Amino acid sequence: MSTPATARPATSTERAAAPAAPSGRSRRLNTLKWALLIPVLTVVAGCAAQYPYGMWLTIPLAFVTIGAAAIVAGSSWRRPGAATLACVAAFALLFFSGPALYDLYAKKLGEPLDAVVAQKGTHRNAKGTELDTCTVIDTDGGVHRLSQQQNCFGQFKEWEPVTLMKDPVGLLEPYLLARTERAPDTTGLGISAGLFALTGASMLYAGGRRRG
Repeated sequence: MSTPATARPATSTERAAAPAAPSGRSRRLNTLKWALLIPVLTVVAGCAAQYPYGMWLTIPLAFVTIGAAAIVAGSSWRRPGAATLACVAAFALLFFSGPALYDLYAKKLGEPLDAVVAQKGTHRNAKGTELDTCTVIDTDGGVHRLSQQQNCFGQFKEWEPVTLMKDPVGLLEPYLLARTERAPDTTGLGISAGLFALTGASMLYAGGRRRG
């Protein structure tokens, strides 16, 4: 009758070669990294869209960032519900953060220049949507054709005195304001802050409760 073979204990070399499970500290740092990276990159993408030709950066960066949130939280961490919430919040953050921060930057750091609205009009974009435009002449004789991105939503009358907030760096188009308007858009900033927190919190939850 044969004797059953006994398992040979692992040698020190074999134990060293075995993959070590990630420590709790390593997992927490990894979770925190993604919880910050996803909303921060989304805000960067939203701000880039405010610059001329900035969409060439915004579109790929937004796709990569939101896709990374879906893959990391949904596939790697196996939390599809939190992944969906993070992606939806990041997508909304992309649209709110750029205009809100543009408004804040122009009102706080822009260089004011007196101007007048010479003409109001509309134009159709590539999708056929009709958008408001304003032709503005400043006191230096400069002519600026501004769109809704620069706060022209049809709220100004022709020949109404306005203020242009010029970008001190010279990269952004002037931002159009009424003469008495200086308060930041607190609604847009508040929504952006809430979406930023929701995106980060969703990633934190997914990483903290990851499966596997």
